Amino acid sequence: MPHFKSLFGIDKDQVQKTCVLLPFVPSKSLELLGIKGLTNGKLFASSSSPHLTVIKTGIGAALVGDSVLYLEDTPCENIIFLGSCGLINPKAGLDIGSLVIPSTAYGWESFSDILNRRATESAPVSPNEKLLELFLKKAKTLIPTSTCASFASLFLEDQWLPAFKKVNADIIEVECFALLNASLKARKKAMALLFVADILGEKPFNKELSLTDKKSLAEGISQACKLIKNFAASI
Repeated sequence: MPHFKSLFGIDKDQVQKTCVLLPFVPSKSLELLGIKGLTNGKLFASSSSPHLTVIKTGIGAALVGDSVLYLEDTPCENIIFLGSCGLINPKAGLDIGSLVIPSTAYGWESFSDILNRRATESAPVSPNEKLLELFLKKAKTLIPTSTCASFASLFLEDQWLPAFKKVNADIIEVECFALLNASLKARKKAMALLFVADILGEKPFNKELSLTDKKSLAEGISQACKLIKNFAASI
């Protein structure tokens, strides 16, 4: 079996121009993206429609970064990461289910360095300007942008709030810094579209959401999938 297929579950030539990376698969997201199901490989699970390829990467910076690097020698040109984030600083118009695009990402990716207070923020990285501009143009809807902190620990988030505020980060997640750095190495255009799933100190990730928030979250995920599917079909 070819190396790529053994890892991704599909042949390299089945990869479409636009790839959607999912660290996990939210309910109904595959259907909304036009995908019937995923084929498992040893590391990732994938499937393609006529306009896009969906890849379930698993959660974590290393897995997302590796998936991008493996895509270097494929027909993929555009990578859109669809995942969740936490809201650090509540802002007008942002709540559970809101969509947000990281305009800049800072990385604290080493758990051991975070734990031992050795970590400092790395040089920031940004999404591909042309891809982001085209996506927003095709979306025909206002999606706010924010600075993102990619952080390797849920337990230690609160202790590092001063560091996040220092770089004016409004949202926190795990993979975007790796995604954007790997895309530069693999020479792919990449961006992330995130949905707010929790709010630090107010609606923590381990607390059951209200029915209203659950509905808002489902609506946000649905909107994100529809925007991505329509974008991929239009380019």
